[in-house]
Amino acid sequence: MKVKKAVNPQVSDLLQKISEKMIELKHPPLSILTPKQSREYYKKAREFFTFISIDDIMVEDTFVPSEEGHTIPVRIYTPNGKGPYPVLIYSHGGGWVFGDLDSADNLCRYFSKHANMIVVSVGYRLAPEHKYPSAFKDVIEAIKWTFANGERLNGDIKRIAVGGESSGGNLAAAASIYFRDSDEYKLSLQVLITPVMDYNFDTLSYRENFTYNLTNEKMKWFWGHYLNDPSEGSEVYASPLKVDSMAGLPDTLLVTAELDPLREEGFTFGKRLEESSIHVEMLHYEDLVHSFINMTGTVDEAKHALDDITQKLKAMITTV
Repeated sequence: MKVKKAVNPQVSDLLQKISEKMIELKHPPLSILTPKQSREYYKKAREFFTFISIDDIMVEDTFVPSEEGHTIPVRIYTPNGKGPYPVLIYSHGGGWVFGDLDSADNLCRYFSKHANMIVVSVGYRLAPEHKYPSAFKDVIEAIKWTFANGERLNGDIKRIAVGGESSGGNLAAAASIYFRDSDEYKLSLQVLITPVMDYNFDTLSYRENFTYNLTNEKMKWFWGHYLNDPSEGSEVYASPLKVDSMAGLPDTLLVTAELDPLREEGFTFGKRLEESSIHVEMLHYEDLVHSFINMTGTVDEAKHALDDITQKLKAMITTV
């Protein structure tokens, strides 16, 4: 595989504009940044993203009841047509600390329309107010609810996928492991976009010490807020790459970016799946960075990547 180390110029320009805005807003260093502040700055940064207008789908907000007594907000996207449709249960990124239904809205709309599927977006609880495994438990509840309500949603319960980006990809992979031996909740596909797969800061891509968007320091900050104790990083539902065996996991669409600290854990996860004879489609982008999936209205290559991912998702969920 030819390695391209130069970041995409449009990505560089976008990140430079965001950096200048953060300096103007006096963004504090991570050592004193609070989660509440991080959410506020995240929303300011997202103002620099141009989103793709998609309105001709049905969107419904509702809540999933949980066994713990709280409710989990979900947003359901349904394409126009007869159905029944395949279903993707999607978890947003944000390091388990920020992000919400709104931050994933444009992507979920895009998947729903162009992959011709229902998307159930999960507004899981955030850390550090709700530490591990709260977010994971919410995704589990949302998956169970989707299977129970799939036919009412006009979904095909024989073609239900789970997916997410970054921390959301982590939660999706953990859920696939949790349900792999279940006949009642049999997932057909997992869609992992630049996912967090391992509590390990000593991979090749971490050692390369990228400064594009996601840095080593930021990942350590995210993990520090998510886990109650570093020892939990060895648990499979926190670090899916630590699972003993990949046997029984669903078909997988795995997306990685070259200039991403999480690149190597994604590569390793994909390789282990292939060695266990799991069908894996890997899409790798050599001049893109972590969270490029949120830059699709601004960065041409990110839009091309989104189209690749969507077409592959549609093909894989159609043929399972």
